[in-house]
Order: sequence, then structure tokens, then C-alpha cells
Amino acid sequence: KVSLYVSPLATPLVTDKLLARSLKLIKKSVSEKKTRRGVPECTKAIRKGQQGIVFLAGDIFPMDVFAHVPTLCEEKGIYYVYVKSRHDLGAACQTRRPISLIMVMEPPDDSAYSSTYQQVVAGIKAVHPYM
Repeated sequence: KVSLYVSPLATPLVTDKLLARSLKLIKKSVSEKKTRRGVPECTKAIRKGQQGIVFLAGDIFPMDVFAHVPTLCEEKGIYYVYVKSRHDLGAACQTRRPISLIMVMEPPDDSAYSSTYQQVVAGIKAVHPYM
């Protein structure tokens, strides 16, 4: 499935190996119920100071819907990246519904996805220009 529109705000956009790891992380965290989905729920979690990684879809139009989220993340020191399509995020969440924004909560040390989480954080630190 080809994404036709990519928002001009969508940097850093994850690709290849980091994208595959990120989607795997989302899948694992959804099965453990450690995610926040959608703009209002994620915004609330970020404002409350919960830690995690925010994945935004790069093909959302109009961009005003989520334009405030990256600045909030930077203020709170939360990592965020863009994924090419909202359909990819939806598929990773095992729903047919496209998802514009999802936040994976920071796992406890004994969690099943903590090693994947650390790998994704390391990858984001490598590609992110502002973090």
C-alpha cells in the first residue's frame, strides 16, 4: 500500500530496520495494554509526565490535528518519531482502523518488550535531530 501524502512536519521518519523494530514494539506493547492511542489520550499522558515513545503517522491531513504533540514531547523529554502511514500503525495495533498517534509506555524491567524498547530508543537517538 503506497502512501501518497507525507506531511512536511514528518521528520524524523523511520524506515527499514528501525521501522520493523518499532512496529514489533507497538505490537508487543498493545498485547500488554501498555499503550495510549489517539491524539487526546496521548496528549493527556504526555502532559501528566508519563514516559514512553510517541509514534506519529506521517500522512495525517490536516496537520493541525497533531502539530502540538512534537513540541510537547520535546518539552517533557519524550522521544517521538514519524511512521510513514497511519495504516501501518493500525496494523501494528492489530486493528483495521488507521491510527494517527500512539504512545508506547516505558516498560518495567521485567516486561516482555523492555529489550525491544531499549533497541528502539537507541535507534531513535541515532536518527533524531533534536533529542
